Amino acid sequence: MFNFRSHNFMRAGMALLLLVGFVLNTAAQSGLSKDEKRLTKSINIKTIQRITSELSDDKFEGRGTLQRGGDMAASWIADQMRAMGLKPLGDNGTYLQSMPLVETVFTDETNVSLDGEKLVYGKDWSAGALLADMKGESKLVFVGHGMVSDELGRNDLKDVDLKGKIAVLIDGPPLKYTAEKWKEITDKTSALPLLIQRGAVGVLLVGNGRELYKHDFIVDQTARRNIATIEVAKQRLPLPIMFLGDSAGAKLFAGSGMTKAEAMDDASDLEFQPMNLKPAFKFDLRAKQTEANSHNVVGYIEGSDPILKNEAIVFTAHYDGFGKLNGKIYNAAADNAIGNGEMLAVAEAFSKMKVKPKRSLVFVSTTSEEYGLLGGYHFAKNPKWDITKVAANLNLDGIGTEIMGPIKNMVGFGAEYSSLGAMFNDVARAYKITPMEDPIPEQGVFGRSDHYPFVTRGVPALMLVGSPEATKEGFVKRFNEFEETKYHQPSDDVYKDWYWPGAKTVADMMGILGYRIAQADSMPTWLPGNKYSKLRRGDTLPQ
Repeated sequence: MFNFRSHNFMRAGMALLLLVGFVLNTAAQSGLSKDEKRLTKSINIKTIQRITSELSDDKFEGRGTLQRGGDMAASWIADQMRAMGLKPLGDNGTYLQSMPLVETVFTDETNVSLDGEKLVYGKDWSAGALLADMKGESKLVFVGHGMVSDELGRNDLKDVDLKGKIAVLIDGPPLKYTAEKWKEITDKTSALPLLIQRGAVGVLLVGNGRELYKHDFIVDQTARRNIATIEVAKQRLPLPIMFLGDSAGAKLFAGSGMTKAEAMDDASDLEFQPMNLKPAFKFDLRAKQTEANSHNVVGYIEGSDPILKNEAIVFTAHYDGFGKLNGKIYNAAADNAIGNGEMLAVAEAFSKMKVKPKRSLVFVSTTSEEYGLLGGYHFAKNPKWDITKVAANLNLDGIGTEIMGPIKNMVGFGAEYSSLGAMFNDVARAYKITPMEDPIPEQGVFGRSDHYPFVTRGVPALMLVGSPEATKEGFVKRFNEFEETKYHQPSDDVYKDWYWPGAKTVADMMGILGYRIAQADSMPTWLPGNKYSKLRRGDTLPQ
């Protein structure tokens, strides 16, 4: 068989790949202006590859927030901006915008058990929020979906005594409801406050197999270091609210006369009756908190128009990953080293233009996105550019679908809310790419990355995600495959079969959109008839 590690073979293969990418990109540019074509020609695929591969290297230890690797990555990105000729826009004439954060981790003294059997953190259970240090033992009662609603014809708490007990609550819709429809219902009427009001002293959430995210996945994803702002880190819940994995969830029903699956289906019935469970649940929670600073990395290119240069387009991509955990490195290549490679390749191309765009261009590599968009919110609340003069935000964050093959479709998350949508559609079609509507609306992607903090300040924004699939079904299939095998896992690395021209296509789209916004007579506006329509730049929409 072929030896794919052969040096000569790899060199020849890369040359062919670059040639294919050049031909495809040239053929796709028929609807672009001469300046836009020059710009995309300057967006260097080798820059994307170099920066992505470098940031994904083990030496940056997964770029963890409040870890050595994260600080090293921020300094390295600052060096890249300096070398590209961007001006510093961080604190005190540097490229770094500092923000204080708090790390919270459970100590070895923490113990959670069911009938004397210790449950493993990260496998059997995780915390649903920041929990205070506490210790206790409580009886368990299964309350099904915990809903009391005349509209739904449900009373899952009928004749139940919750005082001093921990409620076992289902995560996932009853039979005959889709996950999306049930989310709409529970977003309006959460069961948690009612359970606490009725006397429950804690809540254990178990999946019924129909939940939006499987519970083994949720437990794995949420059993990481908690990173929060100083204010939020003080708000530790005095009650145990936990996710249980599938195996631990099944053990709750031992001795009840029915399996977990049977209990889950029984709870779909409108005549469901709460049930006391046999196992004893004990918990002893102990945590350690450490405060330190993390950093956004910020540089800019000044616009050429004497008036419009006071306005700016802000480009974002988060550089943080989950760092080093339990001896493993989470290199976060597709999520989101590649976003930084693409964004910085765009910055490099703009910096080489003889005549810069009319508006200024701000590039922000954000920290701690994985912990609740903390770096993005910090910049939006403490902007290094007058927020009332930020024309738009363009963000890159995803799962690396662009390196799975030639880009056929692209999603502009947020396109339906502002005039950026029409511009995005025009640029995509000029580039022979089909604009795709949000293929996974039930996952609320628009509110889950660093463009959204700008939206909350009244700034129109888009997040660009390219796909080699021509259909929504194909996109979802690729998305799910990545989520199940690499998403937030040590396996999210750079692979030899990555299709780098796809990454250049995404960078090209970001660059062209940024250029058109920079050259336009006026800043983008919100469209009427949506929840952001009345926002003005500088407003603050509650998180």
